[in-house]
Amino acid sequence: MLKKILKPKNILIIILVVTAFLRLYRLDYPNKYVFDEVYHAYTAKEYLKGNRDAWNPWGKSPPGVAFEWLHPPVEKEIMTASMFIFRTTDAWAYRLPGALLGILSVFLVYKLALILFKNETTALLSTLIFSLDGLVFVQSRIGMNDVYLVAFILASIIFFVQKRYIIAALFMGVAMATKWPGIFLVLMFFPIMLYHRQYKKLIYFFLIPPAVYFLSYTHYFLMGYNWNDFIELHNQIWWYQTHLEATHPYSSLWWSWPLNLYPVWYFVDYQKNSIANIFASGNPLVFWTGSIAILATTWEAVKKRSIHLMIVLLGFLAFWLPWATSPRIMFLYHFSPSVPFLSLALGHQLNTLLNDEKGWKLVILLLFLIILSFILIFPFLTGLPVPRDLVKLFFMTNLSKNPF
Repeated sequence: MLKKILKPKNILIIILVVTAFLRLYRLDYPNKYVFDEVYHAYTAKEYLKGNRDAWNPWGKSPPGVAFEWLHPPVEKEIMTASMFIFRTTDAWAYRLPGALLGILSVFLVYKLALILFKNETTALLSTLIFSLDGLVFVQSRIGMNDVYLVAFILASIIFFVQKRYIIAALFMGVAMATKWPGIFLVLMFFPIMLYHRQYKKLIYFFLIPPAVYFLSYTHYFLMGYNWNDFIELHNQIWWYQTHLEATHPYSSLWWSWPLNLYPVWYFVDYQKNSIANIFASGNPLVFWTGSIAILATTWEAVKKRSIHLMIVLLGFLAFWLPWATSPRIMFLYHFSPSVPFLSLALGHQLNTLLNDEKGWKLVILLLFLIILSFILIFPFLTGLPVPRDLVKLFFMTNLSKNPF
């Protein structure tokens, strides 16, 4: 019976079922805006109403919320479709698509690992690790666009590795039409295509993604806006993204993200003897050991000249290093697209340890600690009430960011 349960297919099903439960559990809490939902979810609701100003950089919005025009519309359009289908604007309705894409992303990590490493154990280890990461977990339960970007990036890469370039280019366009960092896929795709002398295939990535991006604004034009408006909108987006001088107590620099030094405080609910918090935070064990795995994988990729290991490294670096040049304030959640590749590197390195006589004990111990770490931070990822004294103890090591 135990051998039947431990078959790779059954292990994957267990991981996905637990993943689905945890991402959908209390998805309606809190039934009000959390962090940047005051922009994304609010604007999706205004899309649903047919409010033309929701697309306008100079549109007037009520106090406490604002129209989100700084990012392309795909994520907001999907949230709008969800609210339209379920005939409600409750929080769970606009969060549901992100939760489903978060579940899908876990499966896509498995699929990508299987394609790259052709090893079930590596794929399952990577999938388990990614499912317990923390950061993408939280973004899957919040009405923001980061998990959408992660899912579309992974889909594009999977089709790219399979040499299905047209579909890869389509998903790259959807990623770009969700959030501009989707264009960082070129930092992965172009070096590999040039290395394999796939020069003619490059045309797909020059033509299809911009076309998809433009088509994502179809509703914008149907609302009465014209080409000049479209150009001016993007001038405003570019100016804002390159000239924003605002500060924020939970902002952080790009180099700190793999170390998970500065979680972002999203929500708090003060109760009589307890406090419920939601933080965007990675699983410390995953981030720290994953960073070590990235270094080990870099050495191995150079030593073996492995193109598959290079894909993992390019995926990690392409969505992390460009932020080193960003002039605007940044947050830990900008690291979300790199987390799947950190998980792939860690899964690969742990699988190599399994072949060592003593290594498998270390793997079991580390997996136990990763699971334990996720359990300990789970209340702070989902807003479960925690006794006040325990909250203070939890943040004792990070007093500068402790709001209590």
